[in-house]
Amino acid sequence: MSIPRQTDVEVLGQAIHYWASSPFLSATARLQLARCHQNQYNWLDSEFANLRGCQSWLASQKGPRETHLLLEYIRVLASYLQQRGLQAELMGWCELGLHASEAVQQHAGWVLLLRGEAQNALGQWNEASRSFRAAIEASEREDPQTHARALLALGRLQFNQGAYGIAFETMSAAEACLARTVDDEQLMTVRAERAAYHLNRGDLDKALSLYLEIDRRRQYAGAPEPSDHTLLMLGVVYRKKKDYERAAEYLQRLLECGEVQRSRSTTATAAHHLAWVYLSRGDLRPARSLCGRAIVLYEEIGDERGLSDAYEQLGCIVLAAGQGGEAVSHLQRSLFMRRQLHNQQGEASSLRHLAIAYLTLGHLGAAFRHEWQSLLIYHRLGVLSLQRMVNMLRELLTWAVGRRQWIK
Repeated sequence: MSIPRQTDVEVLGQAIHYWASSPFLSATARLQLARCHQNQYNWLDSEFANLRGCQSWLASQKGPRETHLLLEYIRVLASYLQQRGLQAELMGWCELGLHASEAVQQHAGWVLLLRGEAQNALGQWNEASRSFRAAIEASEREDPQTHARALLALGRLQFNQGAYGIAFETMSAAEACLARTVDDEQLMTVRAERAAYHLNRGDLDKALSLYLEIDRRRQYAGAPEPSDHTLLMLGVVYRKKKDYERAAEYLQRLLECGEVQRSRSTTATAAHHLAWVYLSRGDLRPARSLCGRAIVLYEEIGDERGLSDAYEQLGCIVLAAGQGGEAVSHLQRSLFMRRQLHNQQGEASSLRHLAIAYLTLGHLGAAFRHEWQSLLIYHRLGVLSLQRMVNMLRELLTWAVGRRQWIK
């Protein structure tokens, strides 16, 4: 009778049992086991307490082999921490990783990039900018791939802050580096940022064509499904084009992906944007329910950027329900958060909606003051097209006569 052959995972599991008396050997075996399950996040959930314990023990040691192993823990588990919304924990691991890199004289560019991504996800944009710049400098000669990705991350952050001129310069530099490292996935990200720029300018057809091109290129490269980002942005574009059925289809798919992956970040983002679809349709009850779900999830993962967006949305929902006073409260909270983040595009949007809220309350001076401030920011950002200006003024007029109609 033949003896069944053990799998590598089973062997590693037995090794952990036998090596439990040696913390270093146990930590090594657990890391190998984590590598085998690197993309199986449910398994990592069940094992994470043990992995965290090993990481904590390694961080308390001073030897070079423990230090190298600690850095490998960060490499292997970073994507899991990001997907599960454990950004604050990842930042702590990165701080330990920076000390470890210095101790063994390794370049720390990739650790700095991870720290910047965690800070960016938490809305700590100034800190993220410093981390990305440090990553660019640290990796320039040592790690071309990290250098290119850090440039792209900085460019995307600058884009989110509304600094479009410098953002495109940074992303062009990133694009050149990515082409040399043959990183097609990140090259798609550059194209997506350019599509987002056209979306912000109100050039919906151009934005849609770019997002559809990105999706075609991914399918040609063998991707079975659109990426989460493509699902999101196609949903956003179709909503702005008032094709609400198609917008809801893409965003519902994104919501289901987030739920299956147990990604609080993806689920929150999908719920937030699906709420905009319902609000645009005039369906306030599901819009408020989805918005509330997004707020809870954003608070759980500490996403200040997401929270600022969700409170603007909540303000718009209650405004549509005729509750102008409550709307002002939520919109002012959103405005304050966006100013703290230096999110100029978001600041202009909050001001625009505050103008409408004050108008419904009969505060005409405050309404036109906020509208004017919004127009000035859009003009400074270079996205104040004639069509946007006409739409904003028309929107004020429709609310002034009590029609409560959103012009998107």
